[in-house]
Amino acid sequence: DNVREETFDGAEGIGTYPALVVYPDDPRKRLELVLDADNPDAPIRELRVRSSDSLWHAASGLRAGMSLADLVALNGAPVSFYGLDWDYGGTVQDWHGGRLANAIGNSLFHRVTLAARGDAGDVELPTGDTTFRSDDAKWPSVGKDMIVAELGISWPHEGED
Repeated sequence: DNVREETFDGAEGIGTYPALVVYPDDPRKRLELVLDADNPDAPIRELRVRSSDSLWHAASGLRAGMSLADLVALNGAPVSFYGLDWDYGGTVQDWHGGRLANAIGNSLFHRVTLAARGDAGDVELPTGDTTFRSDDAKWPSVGKDMIVAELGISWPHEGED
């Protein structure tokens, strides 16, 4: 009763992909286990959390719903991210050597996606297929008006580079 298969749209019209969703009706416990669309027998591709009320969090303290300012403080360095309003919008691209950077040689890959805070209103935030830095003076409100919207953890599978 606590696991349901769901289908999600892929980025940039790639198609759909399946996921097993644990606690699908409870935003605080919901966990998405992304599956391989081409091979139903393949291992899980990614663990994903997308609720700002989620109880799931990383041992580092990283959690969905935290502000970009809190993410930067936890990282100990600024971050660079794609602008909003497109399929890869908000994805953190560079941790600038901070504590949350994906360690070289570690097979786990941690992904963080940012979004506008729900009550941010009409504040102007960076958009588009361009990379922005959290410490860019042109965007003084990003620290409080953007939040961690999604956490993902993936790992390579046999036969992948």
